[in-house]
Amino acid sequence: MIRVMPESDRQRFAIVVHLLLTCRQDVLLLRRSGTGVADGCWAPPGGHLEAGETPREAVVREAHEELGVALCASVAVACGVIHFAAHGGGLNLLFATELAERTAPRFDPTDADAAAWWPRAALPAPLVPWLHDAFDLLDGSSWYVEHP
Repeated sequence: MIRVMPESDRQRFAIVVHLLLTCRQDVLLLRRSGTGVADGCWAPPGGHLEAGETPREAVVREAHEELGVALCASVAVACGVIHFAAHGGGLNLLFATELAERTAPRFDPTDADAAAWWPRAALPAPLVPWLHDAFDLLDGSSWYVEHP
């Protein structure tokens, strides 16, 4: 049986975009700080989808805000969706961009306290709990994952 909730009881959930910025087998990660969510964990850059923008526009904006990187929307390739239950639930929309050469990592100190390129085979700890799922999506093993 399907239960329909009254509009007043429906919970709104987040739509968050993330960029898996890679160069060969390395990935650029930020150590989250001051956000109130997963602070101290390493994560790809990203943020909430804002009203009136497409997910691809949001990931281009977040790359500029968090890394100072100017991406063309056409190089941000959608690679998957992760549904998460934590913090009221929501969707992580994942995009990937492969660089020919690594850039010097930069970061916005309001969201992170460090940025670094890491080999996928030797990632730092702690990571956001869904990052390995994101790599599975990037590698094409699925397009959708549900994370607790």
